[in-house]
Amino acid sequence: MLINHPDSAHPQHPHHLECPHCGRHAVVTKAESHYVCLNCSWERDLTNEWPHGLAEVLSFVVTGLLLLLLL
Repeated sequence: MLINHPDSAHPQHPHHLECPHCGRHAVVTKAESHYVCLNCSWERDLTNEWPHGLAEVLSFVVTGLLLLLLL
């Protein structure tokens, strides 16, 4: 059973992030990079998100450098 504490709805509370799905401040960490909303069960695992984004940035930088070298 979940108990609604008065400070759990505060947007600046460090332990309860705003859910992008339902908008409530009920997102908690399930693991180091796994987030779950206690209200609507929305989940997100950020484990594989950073390498994918990093690869895109690096490919953009390498392409830009190659274009500069060709000019």
